[in-house]
Amino acid sequence: MRMYFSHSGDLGDIIYSLPTIRACGGGSLYLFNWPGKTAHGMDQGKVDRLKPLLLAQDYIDEVEFRTHATDSPLNGFRHHAVHGNLADCHLATQGFDWRHRVERWLNNVEPVHAYDVIVTRTPRYRNANFPWREAVERYSGRIGFVGFQDEYMAFCDENGEVPLVQANNFMELAQVIEGSKLFIGNATAATAVAEGLKHDMLVEVCPSYHTPCVFQRLGCVLCWDGKIEWPKL
Repeated sequence: MRMYFSHSGDLGDIIYSLPTIRACGGGSLYLFNWPGKTAHGMDQGKVDRLKPLLLAQDYIDEVEFRTHATDSPLNGFRHHAVHGNLADCHLATQGFDWRHRVERWLNNVEPVHAYDVIVTRTPRYRNANFPWREAVERYSGRIGFVGFQDEYMAFCDENGEVPLVQANNFMELAQVIEGSKLFIGNATAATAVAEGLKHDMLVEVCPSYHTPCVFQRLGCVLCWDGKIEWPKL
């Protein structure tokens, strides 16, 4: 029997909730705004950007924005932080363990090759030791940035010029990540997508916010102290 789920976000949290929805047998997902509960809030525009990727999953029947709260136990993931990363926290709301997020949970994504290396970086959850400039220099000519214009400008100012890759929604984001050989990012919604794809990636781990975004698996390199053995592409 398909179920009804609801979530208030943020965007990465919703991506990390998908293994739980799949483990429950799938269903409909209602997204709503919960003032003061999330960093950025939820609105129709964000739902529209999420929809193409979410509806491509065979365990998602519909995705809708609700102007009123339609809360469900899934949204209680914040009370399960002791269970590990954000996917595990969501799974714990339904009594599931980590095994349900081991295999990729984002499918039906047609790869689009833009650059061999796709990077993103947001102002939150940073690590001052991460060698971003070295990444730009090492993969020069093979690297592109996905993200908002202000994030892109700040990244280039600090680390050197790289091209901006257009991704107007989360499906397009997933496609350019899937079409790359390596993804590099901090704890962002784009990194959640890369994890959902089980893509090869390097993660800038924030010292003060690390456990929720740490997935220990082959193909995922966690950078805590700035020392990296860079992948050969």
